[in-house]
Order: sequence, then C-alpha cells, then structure tokens
Amino acid sequence: MKNTKQLTIILAITLAIYAPVLYGLRDAFIDDKGFLTIDYIVGTLSKPHIINSLKFTFSQALLSALIASTIGSLAAFSLLFIGTRGARLLRSISIVSFMAPPMVVVTGFTALFGNNGLLSTVIPFLKILGEGFWAIIAAHVFYNIPLAINFVYASLVSMPKEIIDSINMFGFGKIGYVARKIIVPYILPAYLSAFTLSFIYCFTSFAIPLSLGGVEYSTLEVYIYYYYKILFNPHGAASIAFIQYMILSTIVFLFIVYHGKTYAAPVGYRHYRFIIKNRFYRILLNIFIVLVFLYLVTPLTAISYHAFYNPYTKSFSLSGFHRVLDPSYDPGLGVGTGLVYVNTFYYAFMTAVFSITLSSIIVILGNKYIDFLYASLLAVSPLTMSLGLMRLYGSLVPNQILIVLAHVIAALPLTTRIIRVGFERVGRKYIEAAYMLKEKGLPLYLRVVFPLMKPAYLVAISLALVVSLGEFSATYFISTTQTITLGIAIYRYRGLRDWQASASAALLLLILTTTILLSLSRKIERWL
Repeated sequence: MKNTKQLTIILAITLAIYAPVLYGLRDAFIDDKGFLTIDYIVGTLSKPHIINSLKFTFSQALLSALIASTIGSLAAFSLLFIGTRGARLLRSISIVSFMAPPMVVVTGFTALFGNNGLLSTVIPFLKILGEGFWAIIAAHVFYNIPLAINFVYASLVSMPKEIIDSINMFGFGKIGYVARKIIVPYILPAYLSAFTLSFIYCFTSFAIPLSLGGVEYSTLEVYIYYYYKILFNPHGAASIAFIQYMILSTIVFLFIVYHGKTYAAPVGYRHYRFIIKNRFYRILLNIFIVLVFLYLVTPLTAISYHAFYNPYTKSFSLSGFHRVLDPSYDPGLGVGTGLVYVNTFYYAFMTAVFSITLSSIIVILGNKYIDFLYASLLAVSPLTMSLGLMRLYGSLVPNQILIVLAHVIAALPLTTRIIRVGFERVGRKYIEAAYMLKEKGLPLYLRVVFPLMKPAYLVAISLALVVSLGEFSATYFISTTQTITLGIAIYRYRGLRDWQASASAALLLLILTTTILLSLSRKIERWL
C-alpha cells in the first residue's frame, strides 16, 4: 500500500511536469479542426531557412562542445600540477563562470570584443568575437569550459593513490605515454559526459544567438520564439520544438549513459599532485592554465569598466547606476525599475522553495532510476517548456506563475541530482538506528535525515536561486511588461543602445549571483 501511494505521488508530479511539454508539442500533429496530421512537420522541414537553422544549430553546438570539452579537460589535468589552494580557487572561479546569467555573459563579450570593447579597440581583429558566428562559439566555449573542468577534475582525483604514486615515480619523464595509456582511458567517460551536456546546452542556447548572432545565425530555439511570438504560428513553433526535442532526446540518452560511467570524487577527496621534472612542460602547463582562467574571468571583469564608462561621451560617470537603481518609472522598460527587482527576487525565492520541495519528494519517494526521468528534462528546451505552459495554462494562470513554473522545471534536474547525492551520503546506520527508536515517515526525515543533509540543501537552494536569477529564455518568452526581470532589463537596455545602463544592470546581477556561489563554493565543488 505504501509503495502504491509513493508511486501515485511520483506519477502525479511527473504528469504535472510533462503535461505542458506534451500539450505544447501536440500542435505539431493536431490541426485546427482536431484532426491528426503530419503536414506541419513536413512543411517545416521543407522550409530552407529551417534546414539552414538546423544545420547551423547542430554545427555550432558540435564545434562549441568539442572546443570547450577539450580545453576544459586539459585545464583539469593541469590543475593537478598546482597545489590544493590554487586548484580550489580556480575551480571556484570556473563555477562562477558556468553559472553566470546569459545576459551577463553577453554584456561581458560586448564590453570586451564589441565595437567599443576594451580589447577590440586595441586589436580590431578581435571584433569577430563580439558579434556573429565566432562570437556565438566563443561565448558557448566560455560557458562550457567549466563543465569539463569539474567533470574531468572529479574523475582525476578519484584515481587510486597507487596509480598516482606510480605515475609520479616512473612516469614523470614520459608524460605522453602516461596520458595516452592511463589518464585518457580513465577520464574518457567524464570527457564524453561533459561533451554531450555541453552539446545540449549549446543546442538549446537562446540568449547568446539572439543577442550576439543576429538573424543570420538563428538557432532552432530562436525560431521557436519567432514563429510563436512574431508570426503567431503555434503549429510551426510546435513543429520546430518537436524536431529539436527528438534530436535532444538522443543526446540526453548518451549523456545519461556516459555520466553513469563517470568516476565521481569521493567524500573528503584528496587533491593528488602529478610531478613533472621537465621544466618546459611545467612552464607550458602553467601558461595554459593562466590563459584559460583569464578567458573565464576577463569578460566578466570587463563589465565593471563599461558600467562606469560612457562610450558616447567618452567619460566616466554613475549615470548607468542612477538609471537602473532609480525605482521610478523608466520609459525604456515601460515600468518602474523597482518592479524589476521585486519580480526578480520573487521568482528566485519561489523557484528555490518549489524546486527544493519537489526534489525532496522525488528523492525520498523515488530512486535513482526515477531521477533519470527528471534528467531527461534536459531534452526539453526552455522555449519548448514555455510554449507548452503558454498553450496549456496561458488563459488560466497569470504570467508570473507561469514564469515561476518554468524556472522550477529548469532548476529541477540540478536540485534533484544534488539532493539525491546528499541523501545517498547519509549513513545507513543512522537511519536504521532511528527505525529502532520507532522513528518513521516525516519525523524520521526531519529529525535524522534533514540535519545530515544540510550541506546538500544549502547547495541546492543556492543553485536554484542562481538558475532563477539568470534564467532568460523562458522568462523572455512568457514575459509581459509587468513581469520583467533584471535579465530582461539588460536586454532592453541593449536594444536602446544604452550600453552603460546595460552594463550596470549586468554588474549588479553578476555581483548577486557571484556572492551566492562563492559563499558556498567549497560545498558546491563536492556536488558538481
């Protein structure tokens, strides 16, 4: 009976989450008269601009994931040649870069490589990283290098001490042989896991192609928005979303397979150090690791400069902050700026509450196989989910609630994984002892399990907050004037060519997310 109730609850949650997805995709197969048809799918695939977009989406995701995973893996390997403190600092920086809000990254690349960028004014050739194809690739690589660093680093530090000692004793003069015969086979699942997840993120990217690519470099995600919001063609939008979903489902399956074979860093892992006596190799690796982390830091720090510098008057001022911090009505946004902050914090708070609650129920009542079902949400892009939410609940539920639901679903795969890891790390002996003392059900969880899982909950809550604060795609799709967030405000300031206000808003959002991440960076490392 108990198992039946648990299964019923899990099924109810799953149906509630997947119902909008299925309802949104049904428009690809059901015409306005309610008849089944494949004409919309066939018609969509016959359009040259959709085929070109599909090719571009696939190629940019493949190239971005390949570059990011390779650089990140080499960087993770290089971390093992520096001390524990240095590796911890660099990993903390990488987490900040990985979780940076999309519009913050867009602002950073514009500040660094745009027409008035800090580097592009000195080296004009670098303007190709400020707009167009290579700007999209560069921004996606920026985002996904940290993913590979953390996956591969966790795999490396899980290597048995005997292997590390043997490498240090006999292999320091044969780094090529050691890498080829020992290191690469050991980290290959982690590399493939990072590659497939990077591919998924790049394939479903919206803010970066929209802001840095323009019409010529529109991804499928951009076309979903264009067909539904501009052309008012839900059948076309659903057809594109279905094509994208089918491709991503295959990639997500590969990610689950590869990630299941990835070695995870043990609790209280030790930072092993590889020893290389060849001075040339040591210098080369040090230069490489410095360049990688400069690449991860420089776009974010460039935002600070442009937040104070006005490119039109060529002078420094606080006018950008005056605009974004003035709570009164802003004609460029159409609302008072104060409402922007109220919405931003409200969505973040509600996302943290609901995602943690749902993740806890899923973990307690389900098992790791149920978790795979929620990991498959990675195949549902933010705009596909938003499309479904709008089609199913748009006339019944306020947009503020729809945005919260979209943020919760975006955070759920991450929070569920973290709470699952925390739950499995709770010693079974404590639970058995509680059973002997007649503790069960909710009291058992609140008195025994929850106190032992506090670090996992802190990490899950912080990441849920950061996901919501930085979420742009679903928010922009669902948003109205009254539901605008700080991320949307950054985009609108960019549209007005008020670069200083855009950079000021981006800097505030960056400070907020960085504070949350760095305050728990030591704990976050154990779960990412």
